[in-house]
Amino acid sequence: MIVNLIRIGIVLMIIGAVTLLIASSFLPKVYNVMTSTLGNMTISIDVYSRYLIPIYINSPAYIVILLNDSYPLSVYVFDQFGHVLTPLSYKQVHNAYLITFQLLNHGNYSLVLFNDNPRPLNVSVLITAISQYMAGNALLISTIMDLGGVIIFLIGAILVVINALFIARYRLFRTR
Repeated sequence: MIVNLIRIGIVLMIIGAVTLLIASSFLPKVYNVMTSTLGNMTISIDVYSRYLIPIYINSPAYIVILLNDSYPLSVYVFDQFGHVLTPLSYKQVHNAYLITFQLLNHGNYSLVLFNDNPRPLNVSVLITAISQYMAGNALLISTIMDLGGVIIFLIGAILVVINALFIARYRLFRTR
């Protein structure tokens, strides 16, 4: 009986580890499928000049702007009424900058890059849209798979530890 519970615990630990592995290996592919590239271009910006990129979004979304080979440029997104949207995040990753905006409505938007650096720039700009519906579902699936994998793994580990302690206790009392 005790040996069977140890086997069950080991099997649960393996299932939990596999669930965590599947979640971490397949979800990046899911994120790649749910993104759509709105623009990928290399632009030249003179010193103290602006560059305007029109964007059309057909559903509420997050847009992620990637600037490669650039200084941290001032980046603004305007909606069709001229309101300036604030970025959710602005991160530097090595030689690139990731700026994320949340767009609440569909329609026309304008991305404005402003070069206030002391030299002209050739900047590679990639604009990607992620649907809010898809992002919410992918995050929910990721959380459930991670949580389920951890819980299954912990239950298996607890079964193995409890059974190992019972075996040790049985051997201790048997030797006395």
